[in-house]
Amino acid sequence: RDLRMSRGLGDVYKRQTIKELVSNITKVRGEFQQLEVSFQTMLGSAEKADTLMQQLVHTAATTPFGLEDVAQGAKQLLAYGFGAEKVNETLIRLGDIAAGLSIPLNDLVYLYGTTMSQGRLYTQDLNQFTGRGIPMIAELAKQFGVAESKVKELVEEGKVGFPEVQKVIESLTDEGGKFSGLMEAQSKTITGQISNIEDAVSMMFNEIGQQSEGCLLYTSPSPRDMRRSR
Repeated sequence: RDLRMSRGLGDVYKRQTIKELVSNITKVRGEFQQLEVSFQTMLGSAEKADTLMQQLVHTAATTPFGLEDVAQGAKQLLAYGFGAEKVNETLIRLGDIAAGLSIPLNDLVYLYGTTMSQGRLYTQDLNQFTGRGIPMIAELAKQFGVAESKVKELVEEGKVGFPEVQKVIESLTDEGGKFSGLMEAQSKTITGQISNIEDAVSMMFNEIGQQSEGCLLYTSPSPRDMRRSR
C-alpha cells in the first residue's frame, strides 16, 4: 500500500512538473512573440525585425542586462527615430556607460533619445547627464576647444547639437574610452553570470516553443485541470 501511494505521489509530482515546464515554455514563447510583433509593426518588415531580435538576444546573453531591459531600450530608440541598424550598437554603448555608473539602462536611453529627438542639448538635459556621473561637460570642452566653464554658455546658446552629444558617447565607449567594454567585464561577475544563465534558459524555452507551438497549445493545462490541481 505504501509503495502504491509513493508511486501515485510520484506520478502526481511528475505531471505537475511537466505542467509547470509547459507553462513556462508557453509564457516565454508568448513574450518573445509579443516582442517580434512589436518590432515588425515598428519596422514594417519581418526580416528587419528578425535581424534586430537576433542582435538583442545576443546582447542580452552576453551582458549583465536582461532581454526585457534590452528590448525595452530598443523599442524606445526606435520610437525616437533611430534606424534599426543602429539600435543594437547604440544600446551596447549606452549599456557600457550604464554598467559603469550603475544606473538603469532605460534611464540613459530615455535621456539620450530625448536629446536626439530635440536635435540639440538643453541645460536641463546637460544637468541630467552630469548628475548621473557622465563627464559631458569635460568631453564637450575638448570637442569645442574651450574651458569647461564655457560649455554651459554654448549649450544655452543652442550651439551643442545632438551630433556633438553622440560624439561624446562614442568617445567614452570606443576602445580605450573610459567606459569601453564594461558590460562585458561585468557579465563575468557572479551577478552577470546569473543574469546570462537566466537569459540562456529563456532562449532555450523560446526555441522549444518555436519548434512545438501546436503541441504546446494542445498540452497546456486547461482551466478544468487547473481547477482540479487546486
